[in-house]
Order: sequence, then C-alpha cells, then structure tokens
Amino acid sequence: MTTSKPAPLWQLSGSGYGEPLSALVAATIRWEASRYELTQQDLAAYLHRSRSAVSQRFTGRVPWSLDDLGRIAEAMGVKPGYLLEEPPAAAWRA
Repeated sequence: MTTSKPAPLWQLSGSGYGEPLSALVAATIRWEASRYELTQQDLAAYLHRSRSAVSQRFTGRVPWSLDDLGRIAEAMGVKPGYLLEEPPAAAWRA
C-alpha cells in the first residue's frame, strides 16, 4: 500500500472559486447583511469602524480581517467558516 504525499503549496492551483477569496467573503457578507437587514452603518457601529471602512470592505477594495469575520459570524449566529462559502449568484451583483 503506497500513500501519495500532497503537492507542495507552491504547486497548488488556487481556491477553485474563480474569484479571489476576499471577493467571495465580501459577497457573502453583503448577502447575509441584507438577509438580516443590517446596513453598513449597523455593521460599522458593531465593529467599531467607520461606515466608509465597512463600505470599502463591502465592495472588496479592502479585505475583511479575520477578527471582523469572527465578530460578524458571532452577531449572525453562524460559524466563521460559513462566511467563506460561496453565496447565491444574486450576491455577486453589488
């Protein structure tokens, strides 16, 4: 019985999502925020950030931090990994 070793990281092709992970996370957070009827201002207040800072993260210009993902997930009652899953196609239209 032979066991193959996984490929070194430098040989891996990427996430396979077709979009950068930061764009996927931004789309998921936009989608979930709309489902919870949370505005950018609501999230800004919760995260102790400016609305402008949240707007930059909503649009994907600035990636969300892991700490922000943890706090958002906690507020929404989901595991942080859920925010890394691809949202419905409608979420990509931002």
